[in-house]
Order: sequence, then C-alpha cells, then structure tokens
Amino acid sequence: MKYNYSFLVFLVISMINNSLAQSTQDYLFTRKIQDSLLASSEMDLHVAAWNYSFIGEYRKALEAFDQAQGEPSFEEIRPPLKNKRLTFRPAVEYIVQRSLKERIIVINEAHHQPLHRVFTESLLEGLYQNGFRYLGLETLAEDSLINLRQWPLMEDGYYSREPQFAAMIRKALRLGFTVFKYEAEGNGSVREKGQARTIHQLLKKDPKAKMLLHCGFDHVREGKVPEWGKAMAGELKALSGIDPFTIDQVALTEHSQPGYESSDYPTESLAVASLALDRQGHIKGNQANGTDVRIIHPRTRFINGRPHWLLRNGSWKIVSLEKIAYRVDFPCRVSVHDPKEENGIPLDLLELKHAGEKSLVLPVGIFLLKLTDQAGKSQTETIQVR
Repeated sequence: MKYNYSFLVFLVISMINNSLAQSTQDYLFTRKIQDSLLASSEMDLHVAAWNYSFIGEYRKALEAFDQAQGEPSFEEIRPPLKNKRLTFRPAVEYIVQRSLKERIIVINEAHHQPLHRVFTESLLEGLYQNGFRYLGLETLAEDSLINLRQWPLMEDGYYSREPQFAAMIRKALRLGFTVFKYEAEGNGSVREKGQARTIHQLLKKDPKAKMLLHCGFDHVREGKVPEWGKAMAGELKALSGIDPFTIDQVALTEHSQPGYESSDYPTESLAVASLALDRQGHIKGNQANGTDVRIIHPRTRFINGRPHWLLRNGSWKIVSLEKIAYRVDFPCRVSVHDPKEENGIPLDLLELKHAGEKSLVLPVGIFLLKLTDQAGKSQTETIQVR
C-alpha cells in the first residue's frame, strides 16, 4: 500500500471535528483504546495511533499507524540516499542559520509522532532570535484564548492535547511568539486555499512578519498533491509571492518496523536529527515530493522506558516513580501538571502497569502528580525536579 497522506487527511477531517466537540473528555486507558479497535478498520487504527500518542505509548502509536497504512511504496522520494558518499549536518544548526534569510518556514509532522513536535520545539529559540514572531498551528480551535492565557487547555485543539505538542506551544508563548490558527473548513483544494488565505491575511496585516507554520503531512508540499491540486504551502507561495522554506519530517523517520520505512532511511547511526549532504556539500532536498529539505531522525533509544529525545539534550530530567506510595490500583494513569496552570495540558502523561515500569520526563520545577486508576480512584502528590 502506498502512503497517501493527502487521502488520510481527507478521511480524518470529520473525525477531528467530532473529537474537538468532545475534547474535554479524559485521556483513554490502553484497554479502552484496544476495545475501540474491535472493528479493525483503517480509521479506527489511525484514531488509536493518536490516542496512544496522547498517553505516551510511543511504540503502540507507531504500530497502529503502520498497520493502518500498510507497507509503503516510496518511488516518489527518489533518488535514494543510500549507497552514496554522503555526509550529515545537524538539522537545527542549518535551519536556524538559513532562517536569517527566510520569511516563512513550513515544517510538517506525522500526527501520531511526538518526536516531530519536540524537533519543532528545538527550533523555536533560534528562530525567535532571528526575528520570527508567529507560530501557525492547524490544530487550534477558533475561539482559543491561548495567547492571553499562556498555556494550552484540552479545548484549545485536538492534537495539542498531546503533552509534547503542548510543550512546544508553551515554549513558543514563553519566548514571545504569537500563536495563531490557520485551519480552514472544507476538503481538498478548498481547505488548502482556505488555509493559505488565512495565513496571507496575517501577512497583509504585518508585512514584515516572519512566521513558522507547523502542519500535518502533505500540507508542507509546494507542488501538486493527488486529490488536492496544490497543498497549503504551494497555495501560500502563489498567493503571497513568498517562496517558503519547506521542511519534511515524515519521509525519513522511524516506523514500528523497517519494512514500513523508506528505503532512503539511512542505516548510519546518527546522533541528532540531520540533513544529508552530497559530495559537493549540497543539502539533499526532496524536490520530487515538493519540499526543500528532509529531516533524518535517528532511531529512538529508550531510557527507563521512555524515548531519549524527550530529554531534550539533557534539559529535561528522568523522574523515577518507584518510591511513590501507590493508593490506586494498576494499571493507572500518571499525569503531571504545573500548579500555576489551571486545567492545563499535562507536562507528561503515561500509563503504568506496575511501579517501576516507566519513568516520567520533566523540566526542572515543582509539579502536581495525579494518579488515576480505571475505576476512577485517584491520588495527588507533589514532586520536585532538580
């Protein structure tokens, strides 16, 4: 089965709208997600992948998404990177440097892949220093007051309920970015044109604006997309006259098994997210897929049951849960909250089958720890991360 992300997006629009209407509901336990898969439809698997990502079940999210998509055909992203004399350059360094001469940067994500949000978050400080002041997000609700409140709530959006998406938003707001919604109603070309018009309206209001647009899957493409015509990035380019710098994170990222991965995914062991350079030192782009560059994400290593990239190069810390006196039953859900944020999205969220199964990953600070079992019994603790 060939990956057709544009068709996937078309299918899920109505589901997202329904989910937004129910967004104050609690996060699901693994058993509830598994029960929802009894029909085993493609759509059920995609929804399961997103719900797994919300509760920190990284491997299960990858597995559900890959099962839904099937093994892909990647002819469209040739020429391959393998078997060539390539060198690799850290992607953050290159993007931040290039941002000095860019007005608009568009970067995508796979909606079940929190790694992509952590990477976008890692760009924010450098981009802000280089004059970027706007962060555009598909997921935000129309009536979100997030810029006034300065932290995300469940009702602010759908994908933003995932803790790493929320962390990206928090960092942007803390730095001074204005976060804005650019989603549009409709499907296919109508939606893409509507997104571009919304962004263009902001550009007209602030002619010197520099903005980062974080989108899903194929919206990043500057060329034509099946079922759509031009995607959002291409429509925005035509409308504004500004050539956006487009960054793909989806093509060269890990999957649940190598059989689901692009044959371009390098076998080299990379320490950080990187860009491939040819023998002349030129960045290998993704022209056939309509983007300027492709990020190569290293394979995930797990530390105390959690992905290594959650540590954000050591600025966040591993926090063991073994010494807590549990007054709830297992499995239980563990969520961590900033006491200054009323009803804020958790800083971290996971499900435990036993006390030592996994650890939290958190920034330095004092936080509230809430444990809840499937019967609804809960307890609250205070934890300090030094």
